[in-house]
Amino acid sequence: MFVLKAGGTREFFNKKKIASSLVKIGMDKEWAKGVADEIRAGFKRKTVSSDEIFDLVLEKLKPFGNVYLGKYNLRRAVMDLGPTGYPFEKYIARVLEEYGYQAKTNQFIDGFCVRHEIDVLAEKDKSHFIVECKYHNTRGARSDLKVALALWARWLDIQRKWEKEAWHPEKYHGVWLITNTKCTSEAIKYAECVEMLITSWGYPGEMSLEKLIYKKQLYPVNIFPGKEYQRFYYRLGQERIYLSRDLLKHSAKELAKMLNAKELETQNWLDRARELVNHE
Repeated sequence: MFVLKAGGTREFFNKKKIASSLVKIGMDKEWAKGVADEIRAGFKRKTVSSDEIFDLVLEKLKPFGNVYLGKYNLRRAVMDLGPTGYPFEKYIARVLEEYGYQAKTNQFIDGFCVRHEIDVLAEKDKSHFIVECKYHNTRGARSDLKVALALWARWLDIQRKWEKEAWHPEKYHGVWLITNTKCTSEAIKYAECVEMLITSWGYPGEMSLEKLIYKKQLYPVNIFPGKEYQRFYYRLGQERIYLSRDLLKHSAKELAKMLNAKELETQNWLDRARELVNHE
C-alpha cells in the first residue's frame, strides 16, 4: 500500500512508522503495535492519503483516553492556530515565557536602512533575540532557504544599527527562526553556517518545537481534535489564554461567562485539559 503525502509525494506504507510515533507520545510498545496493525487492516486500497491515516489513528486512539489523543494531534493543532500567523506568534511568545524569556510580540525596530516589524522580541539574562515566527497553514509546506535568507538580511540591517548603540556590548544579540513545519536541508545548512537559531518540527533534536512543547506540557488550547471549541479560540486569545494549562486558572463557570458558552461544555474542556497537563 502507498501513502500519498500532503506535498504530493508517495511512499510505501510503514506500520513501524505509525507505531514509533505512538511510542514517542508515551504509548506502550505493544499497544502501539496493535494500533498500527489495525490501521493497516483498515484500508483495502492500494493508495491512501496521509490525512486519511491520521484521522483513522485518532479514531483508534479514542478508547485510550484524552492524553494520547491530544498528544498525537499536536502537530495538526499547531497548524490549525491560523488562518493567519498572528495566533501562532502569540502562542510562541507564551511558550518562550515558560522557558524564562521576556517576550513581546509585534514590535517595530529601526534598522540602518529601514524599519522592521518583528514577530517576537525575546530576552533572557543577557541574550536578546529577534524571533521570526514562520507559520504555514498548508500541510506538507516547509520553510526553505528563501525564508532563512530573508530573515538574515533583516537581521544584518538591524545589527548594523544596534552596533552603533552604547548598550550593544552588554548583551548577546541573535536571530531565531521558529516555524510550525519542517525546514529544508538547505535552510538548516545556511542557518548553521551563519549561526542562526532554528526551532522547527523535528529540528534540532531535543530542542525541536514539539519537544519544547512536550517537556513542559505547553499544549495549545486547541490541542484536542474536533471543531466543537473552534469558535472559542479567538475570544480566548483576547484574554491571553493560549495554553491548555492557562485554562486551568479559571473555573468552568468563569470560562462559560467569558465565552458565552454552556458550563457543561467548559467543564468538559477543563477536565480534558487537566488530564493532559497533569499526565507525567
